[in-house]
Amino acid sequence: MSQLSRRPLLAAIAIVLTACGHGAAASSNGASLPGTGKPTIVLGNRNTVEEVLLGELYAQAFRAQGYIVELKPNIGGRQPIDSVFQSGQINAYPAYLGELAASDAGDTKPPTSETETEQMATKYEQHHGATVMMPVTPFSSSDTLIALNSFAQGKHLTTIDQLKRLGHLKVGAYPAAQTRSAGYVGLQQAYGLTNLEFVSVSAGAPTYDALGGNVVQVAQTVSTDPQLASGAYAVLNDPKNIFGFQHVALIINTSLLRQLGSAFQQAYTAVTNLLTLDAVRSLNAAVAINGKVPASVAHAFLLANHLLTS
Repeated sequence: MSQLSRRPLLAAIAIVLTACGHGAAASSNGASLPGTGKPTIVLGNRNTVEEVLLGELYAQAFRAQGYIVELKPNIGGRQPIDSVFQSGQINAYPAYLGELAASDAGDTKPPTSETETEQMATKYEQHHGATVMMPVTPFSSSDTLIALNSFAQGKHLTTIDQLKRLGHLKVGAYPAAQTRSAGYVGLQQAYGLTNLEFVSVSAGAPTYDALGGNVVQVAQTVSTDPQLASGAYAVLNDPKNIFGFQHVALIINTSLLRQLGSAFQQAYTAVTNLLTLDAVRSLNAAVAINGKVPASVAHAFLLANHLLTS
């Protein structure tokens, strides 16, 4: 996966994102909350805007049910956070399942469906005494190919395979994508897009600058990029699924999970089901573009969706 800047109640979100308070809802009778007396959840997250937001969303929702949550943010990339988890320094973290499946698959063929991805990730974690919680998020933070709306509409583009009929085009992407099957190699081999010229462009704002300046006509980016919340870009469908499936699930120590009770599962499910692609793009944009504090953005989102009361 490339670098991550990585619509439920979106109108409400827009109104309440200006809120500055954050934290879990309190109870006048803490003992009545279902998480009271349960083991501490040491929740880690990686060092991207999106993962910091995910950590805050889950931590605040769990605390609202009385669970004690120690949040450890910014733990590097996938390998570092997996190592920290295996060492017991954290006992839960949100993960992109396509990455876990790749770890399990090694050099074998990558998964070709969301279901197969979940199965491979589950197998990987079971070998390490952990559980992949279900459900997974509605959104998938996978790479994707985009174009300006004006270009896509003018060329009647909705899917990647339609690029083959357009003649010579320049595709911008972060440098590592040039040699990846989930990148330039896959576009040529799976889709037969020999008409694409690769242009190395840094991830994030430079990608969108290159599109806006017509340096490239299409670009590879991440589906949850905050810039995509603007509606100015067309995301091309990937019918051959070369970019894989990067839905998120909470990875948790299996022994701990057994002790947390049904309220923990319910709180997890309630948050997870809200995380549509539109919602996550808007959350990312609130932090990465509008400069809001992740804890405040998460609090406002949970409040708007009635998972917090104050």
